Amino acid sequence: MEHLDVEKYDLFLFDLDDTLFDHSEAYKNGLVDTIHQFHSLLEIGHSEFIQTFTKHNHLLWPRFSSNELNFHEFSLIRIKNTLKELNVLAEKDISLKFVKTFQSSYLERISPYQKLNEFLFELSRRVGLGIVTNGTVLNAFEKVDRLGLGSIFPDTSVIVSEKFGLPKPNLEIFQHALNVFGSTADKTLFIGDNYFTDILGAKSLGLDTVWINRYEYECPQKEKPDYILRNVYDLKNAIEL
Repeated sequence: MEHLDVEKYDLFLFDLDDTLFDHSEAYKNGLVDTIHQFHSLLEIGHSEFIQTFTKHNHLLWPRFSSNELNFHEFSLIRIKNTLKELNVLAEKDISLKFVKTFQSSYLERISPYQKLNEFLFELSRRVGLGIVTNGTVLNAFEKVDRLGLGSIFPDTSVIVSEKFGLPKPNLEIFQHALNVFGSTADKTLFIGDNYFTDILGAKSLGLDTVWINRYEYECPQKEKPDYILRNVYDLKNAIEL
């Protein structure tokens, strides 16, 4: 990508999942770890279970994002619907145990990437840094901690949809982030992996954007990000620190 002039910006805002760490890999491995702890699931192929679980995750996500469901309700219904489709009979306490086990297994799969952390620390000496993520407050803070990024992204710099009340791509959550940091759209760069929630959401308020496009997808719509990277660490090569 072309050179990114850090001096243009007062603030870099990052998405969290699949931007600052490989959420998809942790999610998949966390599910596999969890399946191995339940005898009733061992006969189901990993791919079939993950595909079905992920489908119900996507189907329920709008109800969670709109605060119709809290995270516990979302998690419980997600596994219940998955087991129902897979014709697995399970008592309520098994569903609850699965929710707790998966949550723990997923988080345990998240670990620091030291080179990225060192780069972000150096970047933080030049520009303000923050996170805007869809999800729960508890999970967001735990992820940041497990990534070893707590000193770079203290709690006050992590904007979470659950706490704010609206998820990305609503422009209100981006405006809220600007207000928190005392920045303006023309002085803020947003870095995220999701074209619709991150790129279109940020651009709706006039922010410049970096699309973390690890699979080199074509842009789904006419709106183009200002920069495209395969990995967030590639920012290092685009910025002269």
